[in-house]
Amino acid sequence: MRFPGIISLVLLFLLVAVTAQARVERVYHGKLNVNTASAADFTRLPGVGEVIGFRIVKERERRGKFLDTKELKEVKGISARVFEGFRNHVALQGDSNLKVYTDLNTITKPLLLGLPGMSEGEARSILNFRKARGHFEKVEDLLQVPGIDRKRFAELSEWLTVAGKAGGK
Repeated sequence: MRFPGIISLVLLFLLVAVTAQARVERVYHGKLNVNTASAADFTRLPGVGEVIGFRIVKERERRGKFLDTKELKEVKGISARVFEGFRNHVALQGDSNLKVYTDLNTITKPLLLGLPGMSEGEARSILNFRKARGHFEKVEDLLQVPGIDRKRFAELSEWLTVAGKAGGK
């Protein structure tokens, strides 16, 4: 009987289609100095994980300072696509001031729970508020979420935004 196999394929396709739309959006402000950043700092860049961050630092130690950000494409694991994803967020000199915000309208529960001091109940309140309202219009809407006062809002606004309004700005 081939019918159950076809149903399984259709369900798998639908699952992939729905999951593909559930993309968490991040907003990047500032730059990361590639000549002073640590391996952990590099993981804040889009498309860069722990292994690639470590490889970048090792390459910098081997060759000395990077003279052009395009040299990062020589590091194993940094494709042209990955480089294009972060090239506007890196610099060769100056302070590292890269801030990464996660959009309140796309953030997932596991990501919320990864924020400093985030409890299960607080994450649930934020997600329930978003579900009831449809979306957050601005980061200050967090003040309307039950259990979030001005102090907690100030802490959360260091990590969260509404796309296009990093840090509530």
